[in-house]
Amino acid sequence: MTAFQGTPQSVRLGSSVQQMLGKHMLSCYPQEACGILLGTAAAGGMCISSYVPIRNVAPDPLHFFVPEPEAWIRVLYHEPSLVGLFHSHPNSAPWPSPADLNGLAALGPEFKLYLIGSPGAGSGLPVFNGFFIQRTTGNGSATAYSLQQVPLSPA
Repeated sequence: MTAFQGTPQSVRLGSSVQQMLGKHMLSCYPQEACGILLGTAAAGGMCISSYVPIRNVAPDPLHFFVPEPEAWIRVLYHEPSLVGLFHSHPNSAPWPSPADLNGLAALGPEFKLYLIGSPGAGSGLPVFNGFFIQRTTGNGSATAYSLQQVPLSPA
């Protein structure tokens, strides 16, 4: 796994990865799409080099996502390294929902990035927002989770 320290300054997302994300979102519409982001830490940020779509097996896939467990386990050992999670909000802006925030505790420390996409109302072009997953351990050893938005730039 790639060592990563601190908060990334930006996330580089290549056009080929954006196309993969957009195609997966559209193929799943109106359900939520989900998958794993692969890449490396690089010069104060991250470079996302690939995307692995995973089937959404949520009981209510129009409003929630649950990655297929078998595919989820297989992708944990991918090279390049797993760095984040992607999912879509098919009918709303790509901002974290309460369910998104509640689910952060289930992600292991290898997950550094949380990327949300939306089909892009009006323009027809997908819109993406990236967030660094922050983990803060308090005095009582309970970990608090939050998301900090990071800029996305072309790779």
